[in-house]
Amino acid sequence: MDQLFSKAASRLIDHPKMGRSGRLTNTRELVVHRNYILIYDITDDTLRILRVMHVARQWPPT
Repeated sequence: MDQLFSKAASRLIDHPKMGRSGRLTNTRELVVHRNYILIYDITDDTLRILRVMHVARQWPPT
């Protein structure tokens, strides 16, 4: 799984808008595995991975 997340994060370097628009404002979500999503944001020239989330979790938090 670690390798899967690392590869996905590496692809985001060249293609930051690859993920879908996020459920929270100014975030994006990339489905890495059928059970896991990388939630990230982009500001200026910085991409931050905010969370690796299992799809069974409540998102956004209530």
